[in-house]
Amino acid sequence: MPTSSEIRETIHTYIKMMCDSDIDGIVSLFAEDATAEDPVGGAVQEGIEAIGKFYGMTAPALQVELKGPICVAGNNAAFLLLAQLTMGGNVQYLDATDVMIFNDEGQITSMRAFWDPSEMRAEP
Repeated sequence: MPTSSEIRETIHTYIKMMCDSDIDGIVSLFAEDATAEDPVGGAVQEGIEAIGKFYGMTAPALQVELKGPICVAGNNAAFLLLAQLTMGGNVQYLDATDVMIFNDEGQITSMRAFWDPSEMRAEP
């Protein structure tokens, strides 16, 4: 099982790759059979190919900033992000709490993003 430090390092790498729109890098952090649910209650992306397509569509429009501690418990982690979404010159912000589960190799097996589209706003 990865250490707390290794999990935190992976999350910091994930955030940087999100801001850089490094889709290949993001996908490399996930296990082959991983899932991503963003937002929770929406479609679940299953497997590396689906996750790659999802991030290929979303990451280029996003900048994310860590807004608190990365809380690690065993192979699970939760962290708060401020996301800036830019679409067609329109900028909106939202707060999200991401929850990730990691396998023994330190890869993400599950990513769930908790946020409410009705809470998007024009100011951070």
